[in-house]
Amino acid sequence: MASTEDKVLIDSPQLLSRRHRVRDTLMTAIMWLVYSYLWAPLISLVAWLLGFEFAYDVMVRAGGFEYLKEIAWYYSVVVAIIIVVVAGWSILNRRFAQHDRRQTIDSVPDAEIADYFGILDQQLATLRDSRISHVGVDEEGQFVSVEARILNMEEESARSVGPEGAVADNETGDDGDENETLVEGPA
Repeated sequence: MASTEDKVLIDSPQLLSRRHRVRDTLMTAIMWLVYSYLWAPLISLVAWLLGFEFAYDVMVRAGGFEYLKEIAWYYSVVVAIIIVVVAGWSILNRRFAQHDRRQTIDSVPDAEIADYFGILDQQLATLRDSRISHVGVDEEGQFVSVEARILNMEEESARSVGPEGAVADNETGDDGDENETLVEGPA
């Protein structure tokens, strides 16, 4: 006799056609409705024992069910409008998805950037390679001083985690830091 461990259960819903998936979903929903309908007498009994006769008076005797149907109608109209708007927006976006109308912007040469900020090309390269930069500016917005710190990978890996797992950072006032480059003043 074969054990249950020898049997393999294959569950691959993506292999089913759309029609089969819809059918299975509808059958599941119908069975849940039947199951909840079978619980209705027990739920009614518990509600009666807990004194929920007030709800029956409001819904059945006072005509609250008619008002509930009217509210449900308005609610379904609003939901239908939302669905139409979202579906229309999706169709519109899909229609224009193939057309990429964005235009690229020409890149600015390094020499032009350095001239704009009033620094040398090699100072710009140092600033780009640096991990931490401190820039001092005067009242007119011109560079007065620039401090750039370049860290190599060995120091970065050694500095990132200190004892007890705390993150350690180099102090800005460290003397003798071989990775620190100071770029002074405008060109």
